[in-house]
Amino acid sequence: MVLTREQVQDFAQRVGAAVRRDVEPYGDTSDAELDRDFSTMIARNVEIYFQSLAEDRVPTDGELAELADAGRRRLHQGVPLEAIFHSYRVGTRVLWQCLLEIADQDDLGRLGTLTLQFADLVSSAASEGYLGERERRARSHEEATRLFLTRLLSGDLDDEEAIIREGRHFGYDLDRTHVVAVVSPRTRSRQLNVERDLELSHGRSQMQRYRADAPAVVMRSGLIMAVPDDSVSDVASTVVKALAGVIAGQHFTIGIGTARGGPGGILASYAEAQRAQTLASILQPKSLVCRYDELQLFDLFRAGEPVDAFVHEVLGKLLKRDRERHTELAQTLDALFAAALNRKLAARRLGVHANTLSYRSRRIEELLGGSLTEGEFCFRVQLALKLLPLSKYGRPEAALETNL
Repeated sequence: MVLTREQVQDFAQRVGAAVRRDVEPYGDTSDAELDRDFSTMIARNVEIYFQSLAEDRVPTDGELAELADAGRRRLHQGVPLEAIFHSYRVGTRVLWQCLLEIADQDDLGRLGTLTLQFADLVSSAASEGYLGERERRARSHEEATRLFLTRLLSGDLDDEEAIIREGRHFGYDLDRTHVVAVVSPRTRSRQLNVERDLELSHGRSQMQRYRADAPAVVMRSGLIMAVPDDSVSDVASTVVKALAGVIAGQHFTIGIGTARGGPGGILASYAEAQRAQTLASILQPKSLVCRYDELQLFDLFRAGEPVDAFVHEVLGKLLKRDRERHTELAQTLDALFAAALNRKLAARRLGVHANTLSYRSRRIEELLGGSLTEGEFCFRVQLALKLLPLSKYGRPEAALETNL
């Protein structure tokens, strides 16, 4: 059943005409490259089909590799995968009709079985080539995106207009207002942690489902996301919701920067998110979400002698009493401020009797030399209490090594 050159050309024309008529992408002859490649592969399919039948075999690995290569090219030519499957169904039907014109009627059973095997193998080869190329291209695009975002967040890109143009290439509008969120493990380590990176990569995938327009990348500092939005609250809520499965168990902390515009704003918001995590590790060590806009006040104060001196001046006597007599006056003071100086509420939260709280309140006022009803006095005391974790007196080892 060896075909002449004229038969190959005739059968290829008939298959090509049917596919062009029934499968939309192939009917558009305005794409000269696709049309030329399509015609070549139609003729090659005819040759492989009839040669396989003549030799009583299925297509060889080499022949299937040719069809897989064609499937890869179809991806770049913009042909949908369903159109490839459809074209093979149409093409196999026409090839069978051509076969009936020249085949021995007594041999149709064997030829029918080989035709079904042919149809299955060639369509599978083309689809595997198509899907493999699509995955490779997606990985390549993801890697290029990761490199771009890493360079942006590392401050390596200076020309903002060029950055915005490059961002559009990846589908991001970096000219918009963004809020940066950083997800990091609570316990930092300089060593590589594959399990941690896998969790963060999973988190990135989850976030992309919620906000595909948000650039996200896993770096050494954690999972960094720049969410297009001007509401810090909305971004915090979205991130927590998207990463609900990833951050279970409180192994991670989420730093949130402020809303800023442009590539430079993204870089600034990224720095704020990291700073929020640093401040929260001291001031709010159990918090999941650390917002810079809520901790920004404390960024005015740097740990050191000025903070130590202020805390000592305002709270020194009280802290000394707690240390020497194992009282809980600082804790009581914190509870009072948290309850807006409502003594009954503070007592309930501390689990003590209201009379006990009243007694502690009087002792606090005596030690600090003022009244909790005076505004200026309360401000100084509350500020010193907030700064306590930033001072040397707020560290666990202070009880052993610090003289108040």
